[in-house]
Parts: sequence; C-alpha cells; structure tokens
Amino acid sequence: MWTRKLTVLGLAVVILALASVASAQPPEFKLYASTEGRYKVQFPGAVKTETVPIKADKGELNLTIDLVELRGGTSFLVTFVDASDEVAKLPAEGRLDKVRDGNKGTDGKVVADKPIAVGVEKYPGRDVLIEKSEGFLRNRAVIAGNRLYQVMVQGPKDVVTSPSADRFFDSFEITK
Repeated sequence: MWTRKLTVLGLAVVILALASVASAQPPEFKLYASTEGRYKVQFPGAVKTETVPIKADKGELNLTIDLVELRGGTSFLVTFVDASDEVAKLPAEGRLDKVRDGNKGTDGKVVADKPIAVGVEKYPGRDVLIEKSEGFLRNRAVIAGNRLYQVMVQGPKDVVTSPSADRFFDSFEITK
C-alpha cells in the first residue's frame, strides 16, 4: 500500500516538474501588423486592442494600446498617439524626456536611458529601463512625425531584459 502511494506521489512530482519546465518555455511570437497604427511587430500571443481618451493641453487625444498579457504580471505592448501640429513642432529630445519622466512617475528610478534612431528613416527615439516598486518597465519611445510610439515590456527584470524582450523590440517597424 505504501509503495503504491509513494509511486503515485512520485509520478505527481514528475508531472509537476514537467509542467513547470513546459511553462518556462519562451512564448511563441507572431507577426502583428496594425494598419491604423502603421507599424508591425512580433507579439508573444493574441493581441488585445483598446483606445482610451487622454487629456492634452488643448483637448483630448486618443491613445491606442495593443497589448499581450502573460502570466506573472508581464505585459508586452505598443501604444501610439498623434500629437497636435503645435506639439509635433517641438524638439524631439524634450518630448522624449517628458515621456521618460511620465513613465518613471514619482516612485520610479531610471536605470538606463539611451538615445536611438529607428528604421531607415532614422526616427528619433529613446530606449529606457525604469525600476518601479511593482517591477521594471523597458520602453522604446519613437517619434515619427506627429505620432508617438511606445514599445514596452513590463514585468520582472529578468523578463524585460530577456532575449524574448529583445526579439520584441528588434521586430518593431514603422510602416507606411
């Protein structure tokens, strides 16, 4: 009787171990192309899209969020919003500073901040890693004309700095 219970218990441990190894596999990435957003990227799962109004200096803007939520509080997302012509005329560096500072909030700490140029058009951008009390945020903010894109991964540091996160960021491309 005890032998049978130990055998069943041993089998259960093996099944749990195999399940945890299977869940540790990197997610399967699929190409996602947003016609409205004029971009494409490889997301690690099914994309949910939401458009939310945000307050601006002169009225309201629509922020579109394309999002994949994974287990463990990890999210992969791309957002875009079109600024007014007046804001679009401002220097990109100052606009990117405001994006970084807004994402950092009052409780965040900027761990890395690097200017970049994105695509063959060399759109101005910024790669930022922010540590917050609830985890890390890795953000690539890019300005293409009036449009601000943010490509982000939120979650534990080992996830936001992982090869899977690199793949997501590297696959981002602005289209026409």
